Amino acid sequence: MRFAIRAATAVSFVLTAAGAATAQNAPPFPPGTKYGYINLQRVLAESNVGRTASTRVQELTDTKLAELQSRQTTLQGQLTSSEQQLIELQQKLEQGQNVMSAQARLSLQREISRLQLEFQRQTQDAQAEMERVSQDADAEVAELRQELQLQFEQQLSPALDQVATEHQVDLIFSVEGLIWGRPALDLTQAVVDRLNGR
Repeated sequence: MRFAIRAATAVSFVLTAAGAATAQNAPPFPPGTKYGYINLQRVLAESNVGRTASTRVQELTDTKLAELQSRQTTLQGQLTSSEQQLIELQQKLEQGQNVMSAQARLSLQREISRLQLEFQRQTQDAQAEMERVSQDADAEVAELRQELQLQFEQQLSPALDQVATEHQVDLIFSVEGLIWGRPALDLTQAVVDRLNGR
């Protein structure tokens, strides 16, 4: 039997269905039903496939952060250069105000105005670019997470089938949805072992 692993939703649905069945005075499980539970977070943390997935996500996240920081440094350098050029022209205007001709002063003021507008556009463009690059990086990391989640689920399902058969259980719950469970029913280590080929 293969199950799609959507822990929170699936467990919530099962508990809701079980609660509704109990409310209608029907037993939640047929007599003799055997069940166990697993801790999916522990399976992810302790299984080779889970550790590999976490490492890949962390590596991509680190790469994207480095790219973002590099791009931000480049853009900041460009803005600083433009700002410095603007400051120099403003100082030149202040220092030479009394010795410059009206034509030279007007020309310098126009150049300062042009640079101010250009600096404002550069700042807005840099902010927009950083937002776009950041969103692209987030999307790429999310896509990898989703891909690895699907791979994990594909490998987890047969492992759950084998553990259920070995332990002769009819149902396996996720511990995240349990209120209480007998420790002897915890099949987490068996699932980790199965995923790790033991």
